[in-house]
Amino acid sequence: MTPEDILKVPAKVLSQEQRESYFENGYLLVEAFIEQEWLEKLRAAVDNQVERSREITKSDAVFDLEPGHSKDAPRLRRVSSPCDEDVAFWDYLVKSRLGDLLEDVLGPDVKFFQSKLNFKWAQGGAEVKWHQDVPFFPHTNNAVLTCGTYLYDCDLDQGPLGVIPGSHKGEIFDHYNDKGEWTGDIQPGDLGRVEDDKAVYLHGPAGSITLHNYRMVHGSKPNNSPRGRPLLLNVVSAGDAMPYTF
Repeated sequence: MTPEDILKVPAKVLSQEQRESYFENGYLLVEAFIEQEWLEKLRAAVDNQVERSREITKSDAVFDLEPGHSKDAPRLRRVSSPCDEDVAFWDYLVKSRLGDLLEDVLGPDVKFFQSKLNFKWAQGGAEVKWHQDVPFFPHTNNAVLTCGTYLYDCDLDQGPLGVIPGSHKGEIFDHYNDKGEWTGDIQPGDLGRVEDDKAVYLHGPAGSITLHNYRMVHGSKPNNSPRGRPLLLNVVSAGDAMPYTF
C-alpha cells in the first residue's frame, strides 16, 4: 500500500495529522502511549536481563557489554533479540495496542523483522553516530520502520533518539570507509550533506513511542546524566516489504 492508500483507511489510534506527519517527515513521537501495566511487565523483563548479565564477563550473542561491566556494577550496551529471551517482549509486540498504532502507518498487514534492547547507561552511555537503517537490512520497498518504546521518562540529558526530518526522502549514504570496511555510520566526508542543524531529539515520558522510517538519518548523543535510558526497539514492515542481502 502507498502512503496515500493507507491514509484513506480510517485510523485506529493515531490522528490523521499524526499519520500525515509521519509520512512527510519520516518520524513520529507519540507521548505516553503505553499503559502502566505493560510498562511494569517490560521493566521487570529488562531487570531480569540485567541480572542475567551479571554472570557475563565478555560480550556474546545476546549481551553487548560496555567497558567497565562487572557483576557488582553491570553496564549493558545492548540485549540482542530480547523477544527470544523473555516472552514479555513478544507479548507486548503482539498483544498491546502497539499493533494498532503500527497498522495506522504500515497498513493492515504488519510483519516483524527484529528486536533489540538498547541501553545508554548512566554517566557515560555511548554516542550513536548519524546513520541509516537501510544499509543494515535492505528491503524491497521502503515501508519499513523502527519503533522505539521508552520504558522510563527520557529527557534531553539522557541521549534520546535524534532524527533529521525529511532525510528519509534523500540519499542513502555509504556506511563503509574508504578501505571498504563496514563502519555502520555515515562517513566523515559525507556528513556535510547531513543537515544536523535541523535535528529533532525525541524525548518524552515513560510509555512514549518513537517511529522512524528506515531511510531516516538518525543517531543519539551520549548519556552523561545519572539516569540510565533503556530503549526497546522493534523493526517492523508492511507485509509486502521483503528483506534481502547483497
